[in-house]
Amino acid sequence: MIERFLRRAAGLALIAFTALFTLVAATRLDAWENTLAARTSVQPTGLGDLAAGAVAFWVITLVGLCWHRRRLPMWRVWCRWAAFPGVFMGIFHSVQIAGDHDRPIGWAIAVGLVVVSWALSELVVLVTTRPVTSALISSKLEIPFPTRGLKARLCVREDRLVLDSLVSRRKRSRDVVAVPWTALRSIELVQVEQEMTCQVIVYAGGDVGRPRTFDVPPGPALHVVGTVREMLIPVTEQVGAKALATVRARSAGVEVTERPLWSYRPLRKHELRPANWEFRTDSRPYILLLVGAFLLMPLYMLTMMTLSIVTGSPELQEDWDTASGMDKEQQVIVAGLGLVSVAFLYLAYRFCYKAFLDFMEGQDSIEAFPEAPALPPKTGTVPGSGKKRKKR
Repeated sequence: MIERFLRRAAGLALIAFTALFTLVAATRLDAWENTLAARTSVQPTGLGDLAAGAVAFWVITLVGLCWHRRRLPMWRVWCRWAAFPGVFMGIFHSVQIAGDHDRPIGWAIAVGLVVVSWALSELVVLVTTRPVTSALISSKLEIPFPTRGLKARLCVREDRLVLDSLVSRRKRSRDVVAVPWTALRSIELVQVEQEMTCQVIVYAGGDVGRPRTFDVPPGPALHVVGTVREMLIPVTEQVGAKALATVRARSAGVEVTERPLWSYRPLRKHELRPANWEFRTDSRPYILLLVGAFLLMPLYMLTMMTLSIVTGSPELQEDWDTASGMDKEQQVIVAGLGLVSVAFLYLAYRFCYKAFLDFMEGQDSIEAFPEAPALPPKTGTVPGSGKKRKKR
């Protein structure tokens, strides 16, 4: 328990440091650019002003960290989200310094800022997942393991073994090929004597699975046998032994079933798909983020108006017209925003958050079992209505 807390605390501290470091660097570069331009009437952008502009990115980062609280390899992505405002402004001022004031060092600073923030995001994963100890194995945290010669990583999650991408290192966490413990028949570390080809089925473009193949060079490899899928994953001897111990510890006592979860229950209304529906293991409903952001606008306005009054910030009070306090009209507006925020929060939960959870439940099944859910039989009943169609 203590080790898991310390790992997460170290990762969060690094993310916060990266965000603060990039913001401080951006303010210093802004001040330097003003000095080079000999501006006396323009004050350089302060740290508080930049932080206020970065709030939206930090909120997204916090939501992402909560969503991926157990998927520690994804923390590198949210570290980059937290650092983006500072990196963007730092690059902007560096380009001004290099281009407008003929200081080539500006280009080096811009590149260095990107490299440092990128390295810190990678360090977040290292401190949270290495070394692989018994306490980490017994936890529910995701543990990534490198493969030998593949673009994919081997990730051991709470309930499944995953190859997180077969296409690109930039798409990790997508194109997932998974074997849950309920479908895991056996796993062992074997020696491959000659080069072989392994083929897996991935749904990416239609309701007929597309085979993906990768080469398995001679050497140690994990032989994974599931109820509907078999894989040979090249690894080093040390990585294979540690991954094997992790999988066996986490899958111990789980009963193997012959059928996917879909076949144990009737399909829900939102799962009734037309015959030409495309099942994609690399699909994510990102449009829900835009809808959710729109629905959260009243809450954002209410929050910023409240912060402008509580903090007494002149900039915020000027932006939100609260410098002279709140008259009756503004009080009515705030009360109305509160009511609208509650209604919009419900809509965001009902049509964005819950819809995303339902979607990902289906994705987990598709990723784990290389067969599309069977379409319901044609009974003449309109789904969800309980009424028969009228015959014409």
